[in-house]
Amino acid sequence: MNTTLKQKYFGIAFLLSFLICITMHFPLVLYTFFDEVEGHGHEKFNASMALIDLSGTFLVAFLLFTLNYYLLLPFDKHRKLKFRTIALSVILTILSVFLLISTINLFKISGVQIVNPRGHHDELLFRNFFSSAIVLASIYIMRLIYQKQTYELENEKLRIESLQSRFESLKNQMSPHFLFNSLTALKSLINDSPDLAGKYVDHLSQVLRYTLQGNDKQLVTFKEEMEFADSYLFLIKMRYDTNLIIKTEIDEKLMILMLPPLTIQTLLENAIKHNEISKRNPLTINIFSVGNGSLVVSNHIQKKLTPEQGTGIGLSNLSKQFELLGSLPLHIIKGNDVFRVEVPLINPGIL
Repeated sequence: MNTTLKQKYFGIAFLLSFLICITMHFPLVLYTFFDEVEGHGHEKFNASMALIDLSGTFLVAFLLFTLNYYLLLPFDKHRKLKFRTIALSVILTILSVFLLISTINLFKISGVQIVNPRGHHDELLFRNFFSSAIVLASIYIMRLIYQKQTYELENEKLRIESLQSRFESLKNQMSPHFLFNSLTALKSLINDSPDLAGKYVDHLSQVLRYTLQGNDKQLVTFKEEMEFADSYLFLIKMRYDTNLIIKTEIDEKLMILMLPPLTIQTLLENAIKHNEISKRNPLTINIFSVGNGSLVVSNHIQKKLTPEQGTGIGLSNLSKQFELLGSLPLHIIKGNDVFRVEVPLINPGIL
């Protein structure tokens, strides 16, 4: 666990323990500074007795903060509180209060004469049980605040990572190289096949529109993503023709599941960028679903004679998006012959 968070916790615990002991014994503190006052059972309370009571309550509160820190782990975002953990915390808190107050009271009785020690013991026990309830409530509140702030930060981080990934995809699509290839292909189609040129323009506009509109969404349906991938592949295959082979086998039942926008495009771009695609060595990319509700994109590794230097941001950002969404992680497997990425599809019902 983060050392800084631990230090902050014990700093807050020290301050709250001090406030609890002052609050619980406020009348005693008030009267002790002005005059001696008779307590319950007609015993005389003086400054030394008040100091023992205050120190005892402070010690009990701080020790309970320490005990429950290791039991409840309030700053562990991956730990879910189970009933038995909470029950164990409450039981150990009650036992600790009883033992600590009994021990403190023994030292007090031996040092200060009290007319009604039994009554005084019961009063201290009641006050410190009440203090322990405040301690437990404070820990749960700290846990809730920390989790809320953590989720907000993670959502913001996810938004930034998603925007960065989409920006990279849009930048790649709007790059001079991409536009040059697209316009060159379009020019040839206009002369040779006007009908096909019209389809090409439709798919190009669909790709650009989807990329821009995706900035407002964290997740899209698998169906939407596949429709976008079809348009993107239409453009790419116009460039590579029969040298690029796409094999798709998708279970239609999975189309209602969700994933971050541009996931499939990122995986296709990665395969196209890092593998040789030629008549001598055509590239086959397989897109298929598996029984556990995941999407797999795989291809045989066909190293280029001059490998392209990539930023590595595509797959990295994609992995971070799935991590921050609380989903299962991406499985990236790179063997001697095959590069395979398994993407866990997200059930919208559990979001």
